[in-house]
Amino acid sequence: MTLQARTSETVVLPASLTIRTVQSTKDVLLAGLAAGDSVVVHVPDDADCDLSFVQLLESTRMFAQTHDKVVTLFSPATTGLLSILERGGFLTAMDPSDRFFWFHERQMQ
Repeated sequence: MTLQARTSETVVLPASLTIRTVQSTKDVLLAGLAAGDSVVVHVPDDADCDLSFVQLLESTRMFAQTHDKVVTLFSPATTGLLSILERGGFLTAMDPSDRFFWFHERQMQ
């Protein structure tokens, strides 16, 4: 039996993560998934996010899972991204895998 090492890619996203940039952001995420078995997504702390970005990340996670790949955030969701998650109702029914993805298992208070 041969074990293959999993490759990881880091993608650094721009500060604007909105409906206007969703296509280019999707392209960056898909390129990362094509290049490695896992992708670490770096969202700038000062990123301007909207709901389309959260939807894109959720879609990316599902796509990765169906292709035996892993997507993680470089750091837990903070500031603008956290605000979008709160306003979008994503924090009300998070399962452990969602908490791990968005907050690195940090418990919300």
